[in-house]
Amino acid sequence: MAIDLPGHLTSPDPPGGYLESIRALLATLPASIDDVIGYSLGGRIALSLIQLAPDRFRTATILSAHPGLRDPSLRAQRRLADQVWIRLLREHGLDAFVTAWEQQPLFRTQARLAPELLAQQRARRLSHRPDGLACVLERLGLGEMPSTWDALADYRGQLNWIIGSEDRRFQAIAHTVLAQRPATRLMVLEAVGHNPLLEAPERVLAAVSFQLIQSRDAPRAV
Repeated sequence: MAIDLPGHLTSPDPPGGYLESIRALLATLPASIDDVIGYSLGGRIALSLIQLAPDRFRTATILSAHPGLRDPSLRAQRRLADQVWIRLLREHGLDAFVTAWEQQPLFRTQARLAPELLAQQRARRLSHRPDGLACVLERLGLGEMPSTWDALADYRGQLNWIIGSEDRRFQAIAHTVLAQRPATRLMVLEAVGHNPLLEAPERVLAAVSFQLIQSRDAPRAV
């Protein structure tokens, strides 16, 4: 089951603070859902679901996501940085926001993608509501997210981590996760940047499918 994140497209805005919003999302998931997959913000939300309900999920597959900032001063700095994006959305609108967002160095590898693919991505971004995205940044931003590092170390399910070989920052994060939790299955996609879903969708599908098949007969976390 694929869901639109809170504040995206027509989904309702996050109902409250970070943990309140994650609890609300957890309450809406059918009991049959025991695998969770997420990219970027979706990956952070997946990690927070594991933190709140570690025995609920058999597997978690995380793509290019941050487990959270441990240092309160870094969280405060991130909140200030996100305020710049929030003001851009509310004062200048979605088009200006998307243009600035796409120019971040994090996405530099996407410049080599086909123009029609980038146009499709831009159209998807422009289909969001500016107030919804501003609310997401205020309530679900990295600066608002409680650290999930300890929960990751204790998670007894199968944890898969996917990153691009050209995404140096998130490679470092992934290797820190691996050092803390050696059972993590790390997959590095060559010649891929921050967004494997956009840059290498077939390889992501193959990797995720393989891992889910591998975990099918694995004992459920208890």
